[in-house]
Amino acid sequence: MRYKKLNDVNLSDKSVLLRLDLNTPIENGRVTNLERIVRSLPTVKLILEAGARLVIMSHLGRPEENNTFQKEFSLAPVVKEMERLLNIQIPLYSLSEIEGLDQKDNISVIENTRFNVGEKSNDLELSERLANLADLFVMDAFATSHRAHASTTGVITFSDQACAGLLLDEELTALSKVKEDSKNSIAILGGAKISTKLSLIDSLSKTVDKVILGGGIANTCLAAKGFNVGKSLVEDSMLEEAKELIGNPKITIPESVIVSESPDKPGRVTNANSINENESIFDIAPKSLFALESIINNAGTILWNGPLGFFEKDNFAMGTITVAKMIISSKGFSVAGGGDTISAAEKAGVLDSLDYVSTAGGAFLEFMEGRKLPAIEALIDKAD
Repeated sequence: MRYKKLNDVNLSDKSVLLRLDLNTPIENGRVTNLERIVRSLPTVKLILEAGARLVIMSHLGRPEENNTFQKEFSLAPVVKEMERLLNIQIPLYSLSEIEGLDQKDNISVIENTRFNVGEKSNDLELSERLANLADLFVMDAFATSHRAHASTTGVITFSDQACAGLLLDEELTALSKVKEDSKNSIAILGGAKISTKLSLIDSLSKTVDKVILGGGIANTCLAAKGFNVGKSLVEDSMLEEAKELIGNPKITIPESVIVSESPDKPGRVTNANSINENESIFDIAPKSLFALESIINNAGTILWNGPLGFFEKDNFAMGTITVAKMIISSKGFSVAGGGDTISAAEKAGVLDSLDYVSTAGGAFLEFMEGRKLPAIEALIDKAD
């Protein structure tokens, strides 16, 4: 994968337009999770320390695309946190304001890119306006690289120079390692719906040695095998697809489970062939976890995406927590991605012990499925 990297570029006396993913949760005007901001700071610091003038842009939420400021989607709370973390003042401008400035600020931020008409349609005029803001465009928002938007993809086409930032390169390197290092490679996939991960499961089953399924995904597969899973979360419309999956010897579906009549009641351990009509599967049982231990322990690379049970409830979190601890105890290179996965890793106390944690959701899944991501393809084309 050939693209120009930030470390390959002479930044001295250049103006730089940097696309970050600062799409953070905000409540009552305050950022409640700093992860994406903090992960972006190494690129910001490198550019500033090299003596370049920096303009940052990002989206936030889903405002109306109407060239109008919408306070609830303003980047102001994000900029406030960046000012605190960097200990500098950072002005915030609209796109039209910054275009009209004799830009002398060492660092500035453009308001939410999704305020601008043409952002999501990858409008050529908007893409060119953005490119004209700087000598160099740096794409460091891997989490949005699967969107062909003006601020992620179109801007690359019109930029004189474009390269990947530190975080984007870090993401691609880690995920590529999992995809390409096939020695004892495993994928652990959970979550509610098999429909959202069918392509991922199918793709990974061709490239890794073992795929372990849990959560609602496993429930649908158990139902497809003919088990009566009671009131468990199942996608009935996906049973035929699930039947094809369970025929693959690489795919493992735990059949020793914990069930209950309600997530608020204690669970009982049973096999998948002994679930009552009024019960639902909420977790993986110890017998299945024991069977997974040697697979995980001997893995060379491990991809983890999605909880393996109803981990939000403490009485059904043990399966996910146990697997998370197995992952970090393994000598294999581990990569985790997805919001629920990160929450589960935090609950298990292993977040800082994983080898790599991706900031992305959709882009993470699409890359692992083998799809081409528009912004990455644009960077490769620009390098060629």
